[in-house]
Amino acid sequence: MCGIAGYARAWSSPSRLEDMDVLRSMTEALRHRGPDADGYAMTDRVALGHRRLSVIDIVGGPQPMCDEQRGLSLVYNGEIYNYLELNGELRSLGFEARTRSDTETVLLAYAAWGEKCVERFNGMFSFVIHDASRRRLFGARDRMGQKPLYYVHDGSFFAFASEPKSLLRHPQVKREMDLETAARFLLFEHVPAPHAIYRGMNKLPAGHRFVVDLNEGGLSIDAYWELPNRPDETISPRDRHSEQYWVERIRTALTAAIKRRLIADVPLGVFLSGGIDSSAVAATIVKKLGIGDVKTFTIASTDRDFALTDSATDLAGALGTDHHQQVLDPDATMDVLPTVSAMLDEPLADSSILPTYLLSKFTREHVTVALTGDGGDEMYAGYVTFKALPFARFYNAVMPGLLHRRAVVPLAARLPVRRGYLSLDFKVNQFLRGLKAPEPQRLWRWLGAFVVEDLETLLSDDALSSLNAGSLYDELHEIHAEVADRDAVARDCYVYGKTYLAEEVLCKVDRATMACSLEARSPLLDVDLVQMAASIPSTLKLRRGGLKHIFRRALDGLVPSTILDGPKTGFGAPVGAWFAGPLKSLLCDTLSESNVRDGGFLRPQAVQALIDDHLSGRRNCQKQLFALFMLERWRQTWLSSQPS
Repeated sequence: MCGIAGYARAWSSPSRLEDMDVLRSMTEALRHRGPDADGYAMTDRVALGHRRLSVIDIVGGPQPMCDEQRGLSLVYNGEIYNYLELNGELRSLGFEARTRSDTETVLLAYAAWGEKCVERFNGMFSFVIHDASRRRLFGARDRMGQKPLYYVHDGSFFAFASEPKSLLRHPQVKREMDLETAARFLLFEHVPAPHAIYRGMNKLPAGHRFVVDLNEGGLSIDAYWELPNRPDETISPRDRHSEQYWVERIRTALTAAIKRRLIADVPLGVFLSGGIDSSAVAATIVKKLGIGDVKTFTIASTDRDFALTDSATDLAGALGTDHHQQVLDPDATMDVLPTVSAMLDEPLADSSILPTYLLSKFTREHVTVALTGDGGDEMYAGYVTFKALPFARFYNAVMPGLLHRRAVVPLAARLPVRRGYLSLDFKVNQFLRGLKAPEPQRLWRWLGAFVVEDLETLLSDDALSSLNAGSLYDELHEIHAEVADRDAVARDCYVYGKTYLAEEVLCKVDRATMACSLEARSPLLDVDLVQMAASIPSTLKLRRGGLKHIFRRALDGLVPSTILDGPKTGFGAPVGAWFAGPLKSLLCDTLSESNVRDGGFLRPQAVQALIDDHLSGRRNCQKQLFALFMLERWRQTWLSSQPS
């Protein structure tokens, strides 16, 4: 895994290309993504930089990789899992690989197939190719959005990087907050593509590619892949509704996906949380692929609101893995919050980034690559919100809106307030907030920190006057329109995949692991598995209230029933309790009236009201306060005038 950065000026530009010092500074900002080596390539119009984490072909894969005969130069971040098969196909076309590196496969694939090369890749990646003979840059990002790519385009100037902190090292990139994007962050707890938190900066969406014309500087972007949302019509009706058919297909595809992700020239392990998905990965490696001496990694805490179950340790013992567990006390977990918040050059209000970072740091002491279970909940309906769908449909049918607003909501607000992770009062009030809302908005009114109606009292007058609050959910409506004719479970699987998974979960995993120079691989996001999951009927994903029914059945005999039939385990942190206790001073200092007023985006009195409600126990405001906390920590760290 690596970090990439670079910039270009079109031939039509009167400005000279910035010198090598700028390129080195941008690339150095990504050292954590690639501590093993650095590399640079510069022409009169294009500069490419690379930081390398050596995983495959340690000797033969330095970057930028250049093909002087064809006039091609590449910087690349990721893994192409089917690169050996592609190399065989390329060889038959006369393109012979000289190394064992998948980096060369990307370069040769572009030489052979041009922009369509990305359609053949099975993997996670972001890359940029300088095609000197055609005077253009070509780049792309993987289908699911596992690897990031940010960019700035301003007329004849173009710059790109794996993270914003690198782009901020370029003198032409400004440190200014995009107010409308900041408002989106408050609604979604992440910054959704194509937006970025910095004015003038964007991120390439998952499954997209771009071309920069280096003659005039024009930028064109298009989607080469969309998340599947329709059944495979070649499957017979009989098979489509057969449990055994899908059980066999899931087992076969899962085994193949995991096998593809075991290729590495460095030590490799597995994150093991004790949940179904990570257990499926570890058990398949041992039982299906027959690989011994597998290293597994778990963190636990003495905090009862944060502790993971004992099932991870039990499974590791049953599988005979080389298991490593780190037990953290609450102080150690809380201590990492300032570190993580300072690390994030774009705000993210998912508290599970804290244990993910700690797990990554611990795991990196032993291995360079870790397999994860990400993607199973989104593909197979594993979240508790799926259980709520039938009740939401019934409630909306029988409960008048006026009674909902004037009786039910106020009554729920009187529930005893608890500050534990996902307490009853918190879940009930979040659930009610999503009811009676337009269907495309329902899921994110359940999941998000704020809803758009909150912004009128939360944001400053200047911020409100600069944005169109009514348009902040427009992209959700566009996503929902793609699946408006599907059933509710299928719709939410699709929305989860396009939003929460792509923009929050995978961002969290990438930032947390890469901060520790650890590569994370997600077998459940293999393109074959993702496309297959879209064809599985919702009645097999959610059966009699049971989440991930068909995926659980596919794991019968592989994963112990205590895990398969057990409750879903959370991986968040009890920030609500922390903010009312040991982190109270940090919360109040960060969101002080002077800090909020200096930011100019929020109303200090509205922020203080949320703090007062939470500390007094009148309301559980953990999600709202964590989002505001992370936004303000980001502002103080990254909007300063000095590069970080």
